[in-house]
Amino acid sequence: MTPVLRLSRIAMTMAAAAMLVVAYLNIALAQQVSPIFDPVSDYVYYNGVAFVLSVLLLMSGGFAVATGLTRAGVPHSGWVKVLFGLWYFGLALVAIFPGNPSVDVSTVAGEIHRFGGAVFLTCLPVACWLLARSLRDHPVWMVTAGRLRGVAVVGVLTAASFGVAQFVQWLPQGLLERFALAAEVALVVVLALTIRKAAR
Repeated sequence: MTPVLRLSRIAMTMAAAAMLVVAYLNIALAQQVSPIFDPVSDYVYYNGVAFVLSVLLLMSGGFAVATGLTRAGVPHSGWVKVLFGLWYFGLALVAIFPGNPSVDVSTVAGEIHRFGGAVFLTCLPVACWLLARSLRDHPVWMVTAGRLRGVAVVGVLTAASFGVAQFVQWLPQGLLERFALAAEVALVVVLALTIRKAAR
């Protein structure tokens, strides 16, 4: 197996593992944290190790695909690299700083956590959109570019919906955030498939 194919497999494994950890938390802590109305970050108050592990797994998957894009020679701009860097930064803030304990209580750590969430939920979809633009003029990459663009649009829409839920209290904030996270994982998987194609 080539190094790029290995990176592709690592990325998909890490992304799937991150989702499995969150799925476990959804089920195991359903009585404490509502998957419909409560944010994923609330899990840190009941099982902080599993919550941080899910973030680290997602970061690892993202690092694997970013490395794979470069090694496989997939055409992409410097802005894509910058956005990936910001994505890591946002995820790191989410892992280090706990969210606000409730909607009525605001802390410095909680606001940093919210900022980190906004950064990472925004940066990966935009990075993938820019990557799709770089690929669309290459005949061999046209299908991949369309797939990337489609999932990036879903990522932007789900992230925007979750952002709106921060201000419109009656919206199902927890459910919208989980949709946005699922879109992030889908983007990592599509990127992993992209570098796998480049390696063949």
